Amino acid sequence: MRYQVKSLNVGKIETLTYGKRTFESAIRKQSVAKPIFLSKTGLMSDEQAYEHHGGEDKALCLYPYDYYPYWQEIVHPFSETALFGENLTVEGLKEDNAHIGDIFSFGEAIIQVSEPRNPCYKLAAKYEVPDMVVRMRDTGYTGFLFRVLKEGMVSSNDDLVLLESDPHQVSVALVNEVKFFERFNKAKLEKVLAIEALSESLRAPLLKQYQSDKTNEWS
Repeated sequence: MRYQVKSLNVGKIETLTYGKRTFESAIRKQSVAKPIFLSKTGLMSDEQAYEHHGGEDKALCLYPYDYYPYWQEIVHPFSETALFGENLTVEGLKEDNAHIGDIFSFGEAIIQVSEPRNPCYKLAAKYEVPDMVVRMRDTGYTGFLFRVLKEGMVSSNDDLVLLESDPHQVSVALVNEVKFFERFNKAKLEKVLAIEALSESLRAPLLKQYQSDKTNEWS
């Protein structure tokens, strides 16, 4: 399977003020046309303001272009690229058909899905949409993250090509379910925790959920 990259985006850390909030962020990413080096920690020239926004398990952020029409009447100013500060705007690859552990080629690089993106208050502040995080959570339109298995040059002209689908077939959407809605569903948590490729930063809280004596009333 091939998925078209609509844009490849990088940004620098800035001090931004939106409404009453001031914070450091590289959320205002710009698309780049020329090839760029993708290392284990991300795209060259791209910066991350906080530790929990980067690292080898979170080297690259993808947001599906398929959801842009949904946000068009909600987000202002609207942009056709890097709407949510993602590195990759991609068509056709979404939370329901991307699985934790799936491996893709991207230009010279090889990347692997590691976890869903966690909706951030900075997006709500940037667009002055107070319920942005809730909207992302409830729709499941979060995007997701990759680790880099092999470094190399990449460009917006390179498709993402599925090389290997993880045998557990646990979608990013399922992980979002146990993160946000079915936090103590033991069966679903077992499926997620069985995946070796799951990021360590997410494994820890999910393991605590699994070990809890709480249960979902509907599970």
